[in-house]
Amino acid sequence: MWYMTEGKDSDVVLNSRVALHRNLEDYPFSDKMTDEQAAAMVEAVKAVYADEEDWTATDLAAMSEEERRATAEQHVISRSLAEKKGPALLLQNADQSLTVAVGGEDHVTITAVVAGNDLSAALTKAFEAEAKLDAELPIAFTEKFGYVTHDPSEMGTGMKASVTAHLPAAADTGWIARVAFRMSREGISLRSMDVGAYSTGVYLISNRETMGQTEEETVRAVTEAADRLVSKERELRDGIGDERKGNLAEQVRRNYGMLMYTRNLGASELVSMYSAMRMAAGMKLVDLPTHLVDEAMFTCLPHTLAAAEHLDPKESLGERRAAKARAILETAPMHL
Repeated sequence: MWYMTEGKDSDVVLNSRVALHRNLEDYPFSDKMTDEQAAAMVEAVKAVYADEEDWTATDLAAMSEEERRATAEQHVISRSLAEKKGPALLLQNADQSLTVAVGGEDHVTITAVVAGNDLSAALTKAFEAEAKLDAELPIAFTEKFGYVTHDPSEMGTGMKASVTAHLPAAADTGWIARVAFRMSREGISLRSMDVGAYSTGVYLISNRETMGQTEEETVRAVTEAADRLVSKERELRDGIGDERKGNLAEQVRRNYGMLMYTRNLGASELVSMYSAMRMAAGMKLVDLPTHLVDEAMFTCLPHTLAAAEHLDPKESLGERRAAKARAILETAPMHL
């Protein structure tokens, strides 16, 4: 997964993601298909990638409800696909950086995700997977409207490109609110990824438009927007006074100490700690890698944690979360 490594601008950026939504000419949209048609489509797409080494093919219908929810929670598949009944398939490469989901609202969604600020690398991965599909099966496309998609607003490239960034300093100063409107006019969406009542400081930067520009142009526009946000976040972090930096480091040391010894940890407790820990790690105020903070957060989300088979079934979810977070953070002990 992307959070197992650090990429470009990892002090601020979590990951970069490209999703290509494609439909096949020979089948109606998924909500109009019979189960027989859906099963045939699933097998046709599965055959395209059958010779890929180290790929896994998972029948979504055979997964438990908790496993499907966990997969959606990790943004591997959409929530609508997780809730779907009937034939559907998930194809993934060994490090889960590339996913081909079959049977959602669009017949095929190819998603590539990489650590850090590198949409070009994600686009290259996605294009490689799409080329195999295009060589074997006819993809619905028109000269006038581009790729045919279930949602008309996604026609054109049929692509969503996004950068996930941690911008707590920009949010605290109110700068985010001011820049979001301007970016919207430029065709860029800036959306908070807060969890419930807790601020994570995480934002999703993505394209709003899919018509009138190429995939490369879209990636360039989103990357330029992300670069501006990264630069501003660093500028604001650099302007934080020594006293506040010291207080932030102390807060994180206390959080870390609690995580090392607690036996029960609620999801809201971990979320409430996340932003400060990631910010301090990114600013090098504490000797804690940012990717471990991300891993502790995203592998301890409720459905993801509940679906993890290797955890002791006798433990409560809070006990599992405490043990899991501690095991991750202990791989690079922080000196208190």
